[in-house]
Amino acid sequence: MGKTWKAPFYFAPVAIALALAPSAARADDKPKDPAAKETAAESRWRVTVGAGAIYHPDYLGSDEYEIQPFPVLKVEYDNLYVETEGPGLKANVIPHGGFEFGPIVKYGEGRDDVEDDVVDRLPEIDDEFWVGLFAGYTEKGIFGDRDSLGVEIEMMWAASDDNGSTATLGVTYGLQATQRLQLSIGTSATYADTDYADTYYSVDVPGALASGLSPYTAGDGLRDVGLRVSARYAITRAIGIGAMAGVSRLMGDFADSPIVDDRGSATQAFGGMFLTYTF
Repeated sequence: MGKTWKAPFYFAPVAIALALAPSAARADDKPKDPAAKETAAESRWRVTVGAGAIYHPDYLGSDEYEIQPFPVLKVEYDNLYVETEGPGLKANVIPHGGFEFGPIVKYGEGRDDVEDDVVDRLPEIDDEFWVGLFAGYTEKGIFGDRDSLGVEIEMMWAASDDNGSTATLGVTYGLQATQRLQLSIGTSATYADTDYADTYYSVDVPGALASGLSPYTAGDGLRDVGLRVSARYAITRAIGIGAMAGVSRLMGDFADSPIVDDRGSATQAFGGMFLTYTF
């Protein structure tokens, strides 16, 4: 089997950068012709496409790293949008001010063909679809007219098998540093239930015999806390380039699992870059 898509935490800074992108992309290149201004005002659609690459752990808890490409897509109509977030789609269906709410569909979260030979002997966990909902609110003008503070909660459930569910709370501060440069910093915490913990971090007796790891039963609780930063620079009105980096720390039973404690690391880092084109 091939490599799996990884945790969406790694891709969140891309979505945050795109959320801030419109003002930066237009700031230095406003239409000067009256007809062009009228056309721009009447246009309610906006599409952003692009691609990037991210350097991240082989699995959540690994100390082996890999590079993975990812697509960027966001289609907006006023405040409504559909966008990619790593291996999935997220849609805002509430066109009202700073509030957002909508469905999420993602694919991935499996663990197979990993670099660690010992962990690779454990039973494979197939990629699967995850479905969920998110809700958020962003307040602009916190310390001035160029910044914002957003809060978002995301709940996800495994659509097949019995691989559990997660809930993530995130807070993000964004700043329009210059007419072309946006910066953001965010923190998050994710809770995982017993089924999720058992699927991804427990080691049953057959798995222990196959791998040599000690049998272990993981329970529900706070899975990880994380910190991330991102930056996006508008090269032109249409073209933007961005970078992101972050670190997270597995907690409790998740960090104590032999998969992490013996064969990996509770501290997880990532970094990446992406290029976008907006029309």
